[in-house]
Amino acid sequence: MNKARYKEVQRFRRWEVIALLLFLLIGTTYQFIESSGHNAGNRPLLAMQYLLILLFIGGALAYLASIRLIIKIDDKKIRYQFYPWHYHKHEVRWEEVDDCQVLDMPVAAELSGWSVRIGTPERSFTVSGRRGLLLSLKDGRQLFLGSQHPEQLREIVEQCRQHEA
Repeated sequence: MNKARYKEVQRFRRWEVIALLLFLLIGTTYQFIESSGHNAGNRPLLAMQYLLILLFIGGALAYLASIRLIIKIDDKKIRYQFYPWHYHKHEVRWEEVDDCQVLDMPVAAELSGWSVRIGTPERSFTVSGRRGLLLSLKDGRQLFLGSQHPEQLREIVEQCRQHEA
C-alpha cells in the first residue's frame, strides 16, 4: 500500500453563514422564552412553532459543522471524500487522468451551489476557496477538488505524474 504523499482535510469555514445562523438561533430562543413566559398555556401551537424553528436552525448548524472534504494523493491514485455526502472514499487512478492542473476557479463558480456540482460531466467539491486541482479524465469527465494549499498540491501532483510516467 502506498503512503499518502499529500493529505488535506477541509472544513466549512464560511463564518458569515455560521454567524447568521447563530444570530437566528439566539433570537429565536429569546422569542421562545419571552412567549412561553406570558400565557404559556394559551399558545401551545406558537411554542411548537418556535421549537421547530430551533430544531431546523440547530440542524443546519450541525450539518455545516459536519462538512469535510478529505483529499489524499499517492503515487497510484487520488482519493477524496466529501462528507456527509460521500460515506465512502472515491478514487481516481493516475492512469484514468488525461490532464491535471492546479488553478483558480472563477468567482462565479464559488457562488453556484456553494461550489458543489453534481449530475454534470464536471464535478466540483470545494469547501473553502476557489483554488484547487482540476482533473480531466480520459472518459471526458472533469473533477475539481478544492485546496487550501495549492502550491504544495502542485508540487506533489508533478512528482506523482513524473513517477507514473
